Amino acid sequence: MKRVTTLLLIAVSTLMARDDEKSAAGDRERFLAILTKNFASWDFDHDGLLSANELNKLVEAAEVHGEDAAAIAALKRASRSRVAKLPTFTLEHLQTLTKAQPLGKGMPDLPAMFGGSLKRIAKIKRELFSPEGPRIETIRQGRMGNCFSLAPLAALAHERPEYVRDQMIRPLENGRYVVKLGKQEVEVAAPTDAEIALTSENEDGSLWVNVYEKAAGVAHNAKKPADKRDATGLDALNRGGSAGTQLAFITGREMFRVSCSFAKKKDLPQTDYDKHMAELRAALTAATKENRLMTCGTLKTTIPGLTPNHAYAILGYDSANDVIRVWNPHGDTREVKGEPGPKNGYPIRDGIFELPLTVFVKEFSGTAYEIAPTHFN
Repeated sequence: MKRVTTLLLIAVSTLMARDDEKSAAGDRERFLAILTKNFASWDFDHDGLLSANELNKLVEAAEVHGEDAAAIAALKRASRSRVAKLPTFTLEHLQTLTKAQPLGKGMPDLPAMFGGSLKRIAKIKRELFSPEGPRIETIRQGRMGNCFSLAPLAALAHERPEYVRDQMIRPLENGRYVVKLGKQEVEVAAPTDAEIALTSENEDGSLWVNVYEKAAGVAHNAKKPADKRDATGLDALNRGGSAGTQLAFITGREMFRVSCSFAKKKDLPQTDYDKHMAELRAALTAATKENRLMTCGTLKTTIPGLTPNHAYAILGYDSANDVIRVWNPHGDTREVKGEPGPKNGYPIRDGIFELPLTVFVKEFSGTAYEIAPTHFN
């Protein structure tokens, strides 16, 4: 089998999550009250503004919880904006931004961010795994561009849930956690309320995905030269990356890629198209049979329900029907009006859906595969 070495990068997704945040009654007033009450104590150097460094310290502070943590998470998210030119975070500027109705173009909706963060914090039960977990059907990508790190995690949890639960993510007696990422182990503190608000949501209330994201961020940051590191591990994870590279990173095993770029070439001879399809089918068939992990990704998309510039997990391939099964980290559920297909899209349940491989190659940019024996250590 020919190994394609073209690098498939899955950068920050254009949609961080599919749930639309809207401020509820009272969110604006509650957020303003929290700002007024805490601003002076949050401004550690007393210079009249909240700096990025101060926000990062507050995000990582275990003693900041509940509504205060939700407010900090909202401010942290706003500070990441790549669209709006925000004023400095003085109390006056933040109050003005919070009160603005309607919001200026591209400006963050702080009350809505606060309310959404508070809901995510309230759902957490503080247990590492639920009795039924880990299950990928409960994962919802959070407010970071880290689909590239969730797709391989989901592939691993889908194929080897016992490994994830018993070996990969383990609690320590001191309340911290150790996460096995390939050949290394990363120890992290329990996610703070603000970190929970910023990372993925798990609808069963468990913490395992949040702990993984925190450890993965720390590990990614540590790989960089000291002068190139982000302020926090979550900031490093938010920069995006390659799902295939992350697949190898969390398993400690090599991987290879098979590109789908051939399907976008208008003048490709049929014999060449058939050759590429045979290569792809062989890779998918072997990996499915051997329970090896797989990921894939999109660039531009045309089918309703598919997310552009996004990483997905491949859960299996049905060679008899030439159908591929994939999972979207957003965890969407989508019904289809009319006949399922490229025009109307395909039914999605908790992020999982199926589509013909001949359609898949037109929408997805490529696939990545774990190189591993059947037995996983």
